[in-house]
Amino acid sequence: MSSPSSPLIPPSPSAISPLAFREALKLYPSLVEKVYQSKLKNNAKKVADALARDRWRFVELPAAVAAAAAAARDSKHGNDEKKKKNLKKQNSPDVQDGASGSSGLTKDDVERLVQWKITHGHSRPFLPAMVRKNDESAIQTQTSLAFAKLSSSATSSSTSTSASPSTATITAALDLVCKLTGIGPATGTLILNVFDPVHVPFFQDEMFLWFFPAASAKSDDKNRLKYSLKEYLTLLDAVGPVLERLNVTARELEQVAYVLGHLELLDEAEREALLDAFDQPGAASGEVSHALQAAMKEEDDHDAKATSAPGRMPRPAQKGRKRVAKNEDDGAETQAPKRRSQRKK
Repeated sequence: MSSPSSPLIPPSPSAISPLAFREALKLYPSLVEKVYQSKLKNNAKKVADALARDRWRFVELPAAVAAAAAAARDSKHGNDEKKKKNLKKQNSPDVQDGASGSSGLTKDDVERLVQWKITHGHSRPFLPAMVRKNDESAIQTQTSLAFAKLSSSATSSSTSTSASPSTATITAALDLVCKLTGIGPATGTLILNVFDPVHVPFFQDEMFLWFFPAASAKSDDKNRLKYSLKEYLTLLDAVGPVLERLNVTARELEQVAYVLGHLELLDEAEREALLDAFDQPGAASGEVSHALQAAMKEEDDHDAKATSAPGRMPRPAQKGRKRVAKNEDDGAETQAPKRRSQRKK
């Protein structure tokens, strides 16, 4: 067993073993509570509210969105007249996308996601006010179109299971939500992850810094994150092989990255358990025992029932990038000129 004083240096995403990954994932519930206690100065009510919001973000909202999407698909397939009307509208890409998608998010949903984001990560006190400038109908429309874009990619696959959306599809969906005031690539990918927590990673500080340690979240650092589309696409390319190798979801990867980004808050027993997992043979090769495979399957089956998330498929790295989304306005004080011109003063 490692000494309690041993430094906790996590393996890289390409080297972490399934055993170490699962051990870190198990620590997420207790770790996130410690983070909230620290951020919220142990205010019991605020911590309880933050934890409830965290469960809503990871479990309740994705399940509700998945149920709405399934209901929309069932309704579409069960009504021949609606099918005929939809076929007549194929000349309009936006209308076609919306017809095949789900109902999208409400303004309250997006505002609550933003509140989760600024509690969970860096505080951006100006962001909620910017998001509130959006009309309810605009949020409903843009998120519905974005979800439809992701959904059409999955349903157009030749397989019967949910397929991973291509990078071009994710980029197009991201551009749709980034048309909203106050929404850039970071918050935009959070919205997309709610619809597809299996394949679409949230542009999270902890995840980016785990994959690219030379970057920095500090505003005065020359290597600081700019929360740009280019950075997200770089992360997207790097995440794909890790999801495939470990057979995990983007949501699980996000939670593990969060744990590894806050190792200083672990207690002694948690540190020891994680250090032991890091030190296990096969960590670099990604070997996994039959017992662990069974445990992973049991946990995956439980998650599938709890969230009704899309089916899990490994997402291959994609080539060919199209820059359409704008810089994250909660990462830089200024936004792209196009979005500034859309704001109502």
